[in-house]
Amino acid sequence: MGLSPEEIAKVKEEWEERQRQKKKAEKGKAKEKETEKEKDKVNEKEKEKVKVNDNGSSNVDRGETNPIPPTPTHQRYTLHRDFFAMRLSEHRQRKRTAQAQELAPRLPATPRGNIPG
Repeated sequence: MGLSPEEIAKVKEEWEERQRQKKKAEKGKAKEKETEKEKDKVNEKEKEKVKVNDNGSSNVDRGETNPIPPTPTHQRYTLHRDFFAMRLSEHRQRKRTAQAQELAPRLPATPRGNIPG
């Protein structure tokens, strides 16, 4: 019932391949982070260029433009319509309860005595 040496070698080879792929993925993520940091540094330098110089004029006033448009560093997310509907209904419910609490003191009190009859 024991595993044969060939099967053990095969499983070991598969495991090592997965480990290599994980390391490659981690290196790729690290490179992405480095490039993102470099982009942030470039954007900061561009912002500093636009800031006011010592003599009181800015680079924008002199007609210098930014040759590279800033790229967004975040991913674009879309809100699913069901989540939007749930948030909207929750907002409406809060509004209704606020109106009810505001209206409650102005309404007459309920009768507390026995009903004649």
